[in-house]
Amino acid sequence: MGWRPEGPADPAAVAAAEEALGVIFPPDYRRFLLATGRPSQREPWFGLWRVDELVSLNLHLALFRWYPGLVGIASCGGFLVIALDYREGPVPCVVSVGLSCSDPSDVSVEADTFDEWIERTIR
Repeated sequence: MGWRPEGPADPAAVAAAEEALGVIFPPDYRRFLLATGRPSQREPWFGLWRVDELVSLNLHLALFRWYPGLVGIASCGGFLVIALDYREGPVPCVVSVGLSCSDPSDVSVEADTFDEWIERTIR
């Protein structure tokens, strides 16, 4: 996916992202951000989003206004977004959806957990 580890994110930045997005990240994703989600100068449009990109991209991309409850965490080539899906409750699964998608049936479950998704992705 275009991701490179950038180093640990500041715990206060992770907490601020959760507060701004109105969610509590699942423990596996939170651990991931704390270990590798620090800000960098790399373009966010292909790969896992760093903690400094999460709020901005989720608040500014129309997709997340069309699908409340999805919290984007990555993108694949700019057209497909990977998101945590909180629409069914506080424990999200990982889904994919096209940036211009308007049909809820186009949201596809990729994995039950972030750990499961990341393991499949990096294999």
